[in-house]
Amino acid sequence: MINWSQQIWETREGMILALDAVRSNKFRSLMTIIGVMVGVGAVILVNTIMDGFTAYAESSIDKIGSNVMYIIQYDEGTDWENMTEEERRRKDITMDEAYAIQEMCPLVEAVGPQKRAQNNIAKYNNRSIRTPDDFRGCWPTQMIVTNREMSHGRFLDDNDMQREAMVCVIGPEIADALFDTHDEAVGKEIRINGWNFNVIGVQERVDDFFGISENDFIFIPMTTFDRLYPNEKSVTLMCSAVSRMQFGEAMDQVINALRRVRKVRPDEPNNFGILTQDRFKNEVASITSKVQLGATAVACVGLMVGVIGVMNIMLVAVTQRTREIGVRKAVGARKHNIMFQFLVEAATLTMMGGLIGIIFGAGLGWLVTTILEWKYFFSPAWAIIGLVLSAGTGIVSGLYPAWRAARTDPIVALRYE
Repeated sequence: MINWSQQIWETREGMILALDAVRSNKFRSLMTIIGVMVGVGAVILVNTIMDGFTAYAESSIDKIGSNVMYIIQYDEGTDWENMTEEERRRKDITMDEAYAIQEMCPLVEAVGPQKRAQNNIAKYNNRSIRTPDDFRGCWPTQMIVTNREMSHGRFLDDNDMQREAMVCVIGPEIADALFDTHDEAVGKEIRINGWNFNVIGVQERVDDFFGISENDFIFIPMTTFDRLYPNEKSVTLMCSAVSRMQFGEAMDQVINALRRVRKVRPDEPNNFGILTQDRFKNEVASITSKVQLGATAVACVGLMVGVIGVMNIMLVAVTQRTREIGVRKAVGARKHNIMFQFLVEAATLTMMGGLIGIIFGAGLGWLVTTILEWKYFFSPAWAIIGLVLSAGTGIVSGLYPAWRAARTDPIVALRYE
């Protein structure tokens, strides 16, 4: 039968002896703590940065709205090197798809088609800015789909569409380049690709999406764009559901409408793709989890170095305290008492290093994510993992020295000088 009171007393005594040894060998203990601190700190730093990137990526994706669908020509899983004959002949997304969704999908709140012109230049007096891919024709519903507000003026309306008006809405970067202030831009006439347009509004500034600017666009009515660029048929198409709860039903309606307008037979797969916020997030999570796992494995190399360092230091400690071990054995200490003492000493050193490493890694992670303008996110789970890793490092590295100390012959140990 286990004598619990004796076990508790031996555990307490072992911890006191171990902590006394740590205090009496400050420099040696410090070197051990630093080694473990670097290893645990690296693990915490890597995962704090990756968690920060994940939070940044998800917040960037959230900016497009939780109810938005992107209609694309090819699904994201397309094998570009081994495309089927059907995929090679697949037609572009056109305005036919936009009209079909608008007419056949009651759970779709708004449809936002866009057409784009290439290699554009906008001028006002002696100022100019090049926007290679951001001179766009769109519908007035664009504001609803993208969930963006105006900072000055107004957005395009149905009257602009009917008149094929030579008006435009510009992004804040265009306004910065051409005017001194954003409110000054409203009502001015700018020249875009040789045509004169009246600026009717400036949209609000938003953060970049994965480093891609969302502020350097110029919108004009789709009817105006079609008149100026009659040969441009390809469309970038977005639509938004009436609510998040009905998103799945809205997507089913969109798929049915697209299959009908693109003449897909019942036994054939879709000849188009739909990207959603959730699919974006899952893709990002898949990539970041793999990078995070690899980076953590690399950071753990530092802990392996720490294990070797702690083991060497503990072997030195066993050698230096051979006589002390002999005295303890002579007065009745058993092997497991000696072994426990050295294991506690090793675990104490490494856990102290682990605590400092967690603080160091979290602090450095905050600095890095702040510089990169990512959201800082520190998971308590990684703090627990750091402590477990540091304690495990102490136990693994202290096991052999503790075993060596426990099997020391007390007679030989008492003669040791």
